[in-house]
Amino acid sequence: MSTRILALDDNLVLPTNLRTTLNRLLPVGFALIGIGLSVVLGRLDVQRQEAEVIANASARLSGVRASIEAQLRSAFGETEGIAQLLSADGEISPEHFHDMARQAIASVPHIRHIALAPGDVIADVYPLHGNQSVLGMDYRQMPEQYPLLQRARDNYSPVLAGPVQLRQGGRGLIYRRPVFLKGHKGVKLYWGNVSIVADIDRLLSTAGLDLDPGFELALRGADGQGSAGGMIWGDPKLFTQHPVTVNVDVPGGLWQLAASPLGGWPSMSLFVSPLFLFALTCTGLFSVFVAQLNRSNRLINLRNLELKQSQAQLERLAHYDAITGLPNRLHFHQQLLEEINRGQRLAVLVLDIDGFKQVNDSLGHAMGDLLLQQATARFMQIIEVQDSVCRLGGDEFAFVLKGPEADCIERIQRLLQALQLPFDLKGNAALVTGSIGLAWCPEHGQSVDRLLRHADTAMYAAKESGRNAYRLYQPEMTQRLQARLDLEHNLRRALKHNEFELWYQPKIDLFSGRVEGAEALLRWRDPEHGLVSPAQFIPLAERTGLIIPLGEKVLDLACAQIAAWRAADRLPGPVAINVAALQIERSDYVASLKRSLKRYDLPPTLLEVEITESLLMESQQHACAVLAQLQELGVTTAVDDFGTGYSSLAYLKMLPIDHLKIDRAFIKDLPEDDDGVAITRAIIDLGHALGFKITAEGIETAEQYAFLRNAGCDQGQGFWMGRPMPVAEFDSWLGTKVMDQSTLIR
Repeated sequence: MSTRILALDDNLVLPTNLRTTLNRLLPVGFALIGIGLSVVLGRLDVQRQEAEVIANASARLSGVRASIEAQLRSAFGETEGIAQLLSADGEISPEHFHDMARQAIASVPHIRHIALAPGDVIADVYPLHGNQSVLGMDYRQMPEQYPLLQRARDNYSPVLAGPVQLRQGGRGLIYRRPVFLKGHKGVKLYWGNVSIVADIDRLLSTAGLDLDPGFELALRGADGQGSAGGMIWGDPKLFTQHPVTVNVDVPGGLWQLAASPLGGWPSMSLFVSPLFLFALTCTGLFSVFVAQLNRSNRLINLRNLELKQSQAQLERLAHYDAITGLPNRLHFHQQLLEEINRGQRLAVLVLDIDGFKQVNDSLGHAMGDLLLQQATARFMQIIEVQDSVCRLGGDEFAFVLKGPEADCIERIQRLLQALQLPFDLKGNAALVTGSIGLAWCPEHGQSVDRLLRHADTAMYAAKESGRNAYRLYQPEMTQRLQARLDLEHNLRRALKHNEFELWYQPKIDLFSGRVEGAEALLRWRDPEHGLVSPAQFIPLAERTGLIIPLGEKVLDLACAQIAAWRAADRLPGPVAINVAALQIERSDYVASLKRSLKRYDLPPTLLEVEITESLLMESQQHACAVLAQLQELGVTTAVDDFGTGYSSLAYLKMLPIDHLKIDRAFIKDLPEDDDGVAITRAIIDLGHALGFKITAEGIETAEQYAFLRNAGCDQGQGFWMGRPMPVAEFDSWLGTKVMDQSTLIR
């Protein structure tokens, strides 16, 4: 260092004693400066260490907070469909409620039960076992819980109560979702609430609250009251020990999460600072100071950068899909709103992957996720830079395309073509297609919700038209959708009010003319419109899942009628019922059939189960397993509409099948149609050779009857012998119709 810091002039002559004194004081001065700089550096180091501990605690605390919020969304978001259904329909059947609740609890194990409380009085709960005590419980008589429920009702938003001691025992969180119906002139009418009770300890454990070995955590804010609320988890003393805290967003309020290192915050001293000790012994005090200061600054900046990256990651999780990396519904809404406000013409698409559910069911969810990722990569190669895409959820994607209409249509067609190419899912080939709905902005709407709703409506129209296509939104599509919703509502009402009945069509032995059984056919007698065609309501029932309770109704009605005929000694023979794909896919179908047989004390041989050839080919492994169980039970099994699919008789020989029913398409032009004659004879001859009993459907003329009898067909059904009839008419027909050769061959 230059001696100019002494501010001495070269021309000034200092006394010798003064120069000596200054020289002696110089080392002391350097020492004092060094000590001072060392103290400063030491304090910076101590502050850095304290900042690291605090930053580490904050980062870990942010992760735990995100995990808790994710667990809460997962636990209580699963049942939003119940509340939405109640808001739309004003009611829900116990069976539908139990089915939706069962699926929700299966997805989120720490849900203990779900309760419906119309008028704030619990009317239904799932599961019922262990929760019987809450039925009839009136929240209005519970001063410790009702004020929070009133707050949810007044604010039109859900709240999270708890932790509370449950009447069934244990400690839980209660998510209360108020349900409102649309009244006159849009006035919201309070229906009641849906309550979800979750095991708080399991939920918090799943969120990782007890898995951090380096920190002590505590949580407070009972009933969403934040720092003013009671303790939820951990030691309340932690909040008095200067912890790091963050707020956790919960429905209707906040929780406060605190963290502190195990054993408390470390007490920092200058003498434990390596930088302080090093500075005291270093001759280059200033250079060391600068280096250490820079190092300290770098460490602090790095820690701040890591915190910012963590915050950015949390922000990304809130706006992007974790599987595909695409923007999620929330982010897409914001993007689309910005594009609408710019006033440009836009093509808004909703794309659904046809066949995705089969991939998930057969190969597992991991392969389903891989398919979504590969599909996303294909989409990104097709859309332009100015376009945008998001994953709405499940197998649905949304797009915003810009540019001339012809270019947008060309990109839509390329999207469909891209999905038709096989997907390689780690050695498994998967074939899917796509259905796309298209709505134009501003022609079809100038709001996000309207455009997406219209595109979604058009997408369903594409599915109904055969899939692997796109459809442009038309106003009549909304009318058809409303008609479908009305039909679904009426169908649910019909199930509730028992508006269904079975008609029976006789099966005739083509050689003896005797009645050898009947097929039970479902009919809906609507109180306003009369008989509704099965072609109208059966496809809708299959799409909505109502085919399952309908199938149970058919099974019960058929068994009851068989028992009545048996008691009156008027049994026409085995009765056949048709089974849909969703029924076969249920794991408890055979058990349900056993219960019905037991309820009516019927031998299994009096029942025949028919499945379509297409169902047998689509779900071969599972369908075969179910049919094998039915055969072991003694129930006859049959393939309906044979000849319309792609199976072969040789393949069917290996399956647990007793009967083949020739589809009416091959019968209608007999005996004039040479191709029909050849096909029918081949099915009969080969079927007999393989041990099957053959039944022909749709016999409408004496010539058809005679041909089939001469060809060796065993049984027949058709309007010429007997149309489907209500029970009373069928009983009368059985008593008056003499089915012998003279009456049949006229």
